[in-house]
Amino acid sequence: MSLPRFAAMRQVRLLRPKAPAVRQPVVTACAVPKVAVPHVSARMRAMPAMRASPILAMARLSLTNMRSVPAVSLGGVRYATYGSEYQPSQRKRKRKHGFLARLRSRTGKKVLVRRRLKGRARVSH
Repeated sequence: MSLPRFAAMRQVRLLRPKAPAVRQPVVTACAVPKVAVPHVSARMRAMPAMRASPILAMARLSLTNMRSVPAVSLGGVRYATYGSEYQPSQRKRKRKHGFLARLRSRTGKKVLVRRRLKGRARVSH
């Protein structure tokens, strides 16, 4: 008895060796913490006169790290409107649910038969 073609592919995929785990560096109590240095681009390093002061660089770094809060979460939606979804139209209602629309499709005919068997006075719009 032979296995289906896709079964062999599945076994190969499952038997593939796992990727080596990435080891995290161990931090001990005697380790000296590094001072965070803001990133300076190569262009700014090449032109020392154009380099910004460390205070401005740190301010720029903190501004880029700040997450912008959407206005909706601050106050919420204050004036939500409900009930505007249904805009009645006789023409659209008849075209979608009317007797002639039911007669045109196979499932529409089934709807009419079911409603007649149930004893409905009106089988459709």
